[in-house]
Amino acid sequence: MNRVSKLSAVLLNSVFLGLLLPSGKATACATMHDLDLNYFSNAQVVVRARMISYQPVFDPELQKRRRDFLEAISKEGSGRLADKLSDRSADSIRIKLEVVETISGDPRLHSWEANWVHSTFGMAEQWTGPQNVIVGLRAAIDRHGMPFVQVVQQPCAPTMILGDNPENRKAVIDAIAAQSRRRAGYVFQ
Repeated sequence: MNRVSKLSAVLLNSVFLGLLLPSGKATACATMHDLDLNYFSNAQVVVRARMISYQPVFDPELQKRRRDFLEAISKEGSGRLADKLSDRSADSIRIKLEVVETISGDPRLHSWEANWVHSTFGMAEQWTGPQNVIVGLRAAIDRHGMPFVQVVQQPCAPTMILGDNPENRKAVIDAIAAQSRRRAGYVFQ
C-alpha cells in the first residue's frame, strides 16, 4: 500500500467515525470531548455580550481542497461517503458582539468582531443559540500572516459560545480563577 492509499485510509476512517456521531453532520474529529470550561483560560478577553451578527465564511481555497478530497475518495469507491460529506459547510463564522461586561482581560471594548472556527465543521449557517452569550476571545494570525480576533474553541468539543446566565457566568469565572491559581503554583483553593 503506497503512502497516498495509507493516508486516504486513515482520513476515511476518521471521517467515517465522525459520521457516526449523533450531530448528524460530518466532523473532522474521531471522538468528541466533554466541554472543559478551563479552556476559557486560553482567552485574552472573556466577555458577556449580545450577538449582533453571525455570518458564515466560505474560503475558496479551503472549499477547493474539500472538493479535491471528495473527488479523490469518490474515485476510490467511496462515493456514498463522498455524497454524505459533500454538503457545503462554512469554513468559519464571522460574529459581531456588543459587550455587556468584560469578565476578564484587556482591552475592554464596547464591541468585538471575531472569527469562530469549530473543529467539528458542524457550524450552522444561522445562529440558533441565545442572543446573550459568554465568549472567550484571543488574538491569532491567519495562514496569510494577518492578525485577527478568534473565538476560543476547545477542539473536538461542543461550542464554547455559552448562553449568558448566572450558572454559566459562575462556572466560567471559577474555571478562569482555578487556572490562574494553577499557573501561579497554588494547589489549594
